[in-house]
Amino acid sequence: MAYAALSLLAAIVARLPASVRVALGRGLGLVAGSLLRIRRSLVEAAMSRAGIADPAASAGAMYGALGEGIVELLWLAAAPSWRREEAVARVAIDDASVAALDAACARGRVVLFASHTGNWELAAAAAARLLAQRGRRLAVVAKAIHARGVNAFVDRLRRRVGVDVIAPRGALRAAQRFLERGDVVVMPIDQVPERSSHGIVVPFLGELAVTDRAPATLAWRVRATVLVVAAERDADGHRVRVLDTIAPPSERDAPRRWIEAATIRATALLEGFVRRSPDSWMWLHRRWRAPLER
Repeated sequence: MAYAALSLLAAIVARLPASVRVALGRGLGLVAGSLLRIRRSLVEAAMSRAGIADPAASAGAMYGALGEGIVELLWLAAAPSWRREEAVARVAIDDASVAALDAACARGRVVLFASHTGNWELAAAAAARLLAQRGRRLAVVAKAIHARGVNAFVDRLRRRVGVDVIAPRGALRAAQRFLERGDVVVMPIDQVPERSSHGIVVPFLGELAVTDRAPATLAWRVRATVLVVAAERDADGHRVRVLDTIAPPSERDAPRRWIEAATIRATALLEGFVRRSPDSWMWLHRRWRAPLER
């Protein structure tokens, strides 16, 4: 039912002019953030703890950007392939970030540490397009959305833009297979792990947060170069950039120490990005909660 409804909605959105789609997305964000106030108090409280200037304004901008992102994904799902390709091609990846990716690929295996910034699905599509030009594929480790129809809709969209999906269960082993054949794997660094034993406690935006060790564990296992990436929306559209490169572990590095250091470094880089562009990160999810299982 949800899949059919989303497909119909996507078909309608695909017929709308770009200006109407932007207004629709902004309106959706206004309804969610200011009228329904979905998790609005949680968002503003988190921004206040982080020292973000004018949390109310930043929260409003974040909801607006999320609304735009939802409409963009609906449009991508139903747009003709040539229009979808044009939209993905317009996502800007600066020369320095492209050079960092090429240098990392030249060294060997590459893991991207990503986050829920900007329109992350569109950013993944742009990265997949760039890698396809280099004969590689992009695989994303992503949790399934609880609503099956919504999850099927999003997974279909990912396949249409050239992104493979790896389920969290058995993700390390599956991701390792992708990396061993020369593909690039994306893992999120801004989600709470399912178990306390899978994470380490790291300062993040003014509060301690349990942070998943799995991305760094994967990089350690395959001796991968890590690129910490983020996306944001600006006046010209969407922009994806590499925040920094973390060199692959050497034979002298102790596993636990390298994994913790990489996790802390990546989290600090993400924090710096969010402080510079607070409306680009999805403050909606309960980032500072305890894992569900001890």
